[in-house]
Amino acid sequence: MTPRLTYGAALGMLCVIWGSTWLAIKIGLEGAPPFLSASLRFVVAAVTLLVLSAVLRSRLPRGRVEWALVVFYGVLLFTVDYGLIYWGEGNGVASGLSAVLFATFPFQTAIAAHVLLREERLSVQKLAGIALGFGGVLVIFRGQLVTASGLAVPMLAIVLAATCAAVANVAVKRWGHDADPVSFNGVAMGTGAIGLAVVSLVAGERWAAPSWPAGGGAILYLAFAGSVVTFVTYLWLLKRIEVTSLSYIAFVIPIVAVSLGYVAGNEVLDALVLAGAGMTLAGIWFSTSKWVTAGVHRAFS
Repeated sequence: MTPRLTYGAALGMLCVIWGSTWLAIKIGLEGAPPFLSASLRFVVAAVTLLVLSAVLRSRLPRGRVEWALVVFYGVLLFTVDYGLIYWGEGNGVASGLSAVLFATFPFQTAIAAHVLLREERLSVQKLAGIALGFGGVLVIFRGQLVTASGLAVPMLAIVLAATCAAVANVAVKRWGHDADPVSFNGVAMGTGAIGLAVVSLVAGERWAAPSWPAGGGAILYLAFAGSVVTFVTYLWLLKRIEVTSLSYIAFVIPIVAVSLGYVAGNEVLDALVLAGAGMTLAGIWFSTSKWVTAGVHRAFS
């Protein structure tokens, strides 16, 4: 399999799995409070990855810079980012709307990359493609946006979660060249899980075994499929392609979420949903197309 096909298959897998995790988080919150649920998810994932790291003899972080990076990544992404997501969904934001709000991630990633990565500068092409892609997501979830009154703070929390994820990923892109996807994520998730446990205690959440199957089943799915598989794959891709291009999966994830909802009988695929999906995919193509890049260069040269 060529590198291009390998990357495409990995991206497709991420979109399918992460497209299902928004609903899984919502289901899991029926059986455990937000911060405890998130902490347990990353405890299971961290233990799994650290055991796998020992078996594979993966390279652990070394030196102050790498340890500072892994702790920064763990706290910002797994404690703050996921803490905000779980709290937002636990306070009334629907899973589909959460995916829409998190779709600000590519725009925020592009800005962070422009500041921190010399090789990934903002361009008219990127901005136009991101705007088109996000517009498509808004079209798909137009109904949920209209009915989301009174949820300003939880919605803002999920937008801020996207900010944290953007900064964390760009930081790893810049300083994490030697990071091993398995061991790095294992340590980072362990750090994040500890942070979430502290937040859970401070928030006064009741610690008890998650209900089954809602709480426990969702936590296991989110730990193994939604964390171990996805974040190892994501970090592997992050070392090989542009962080901004990789962030575009946040546009595809809502489409996958709607498609899964349609299969389950909970969503309707009308003409506007299909048009929105087309806009989103067109935006991704526009942002990454070499043909468009060449045309823009000719137009402004």
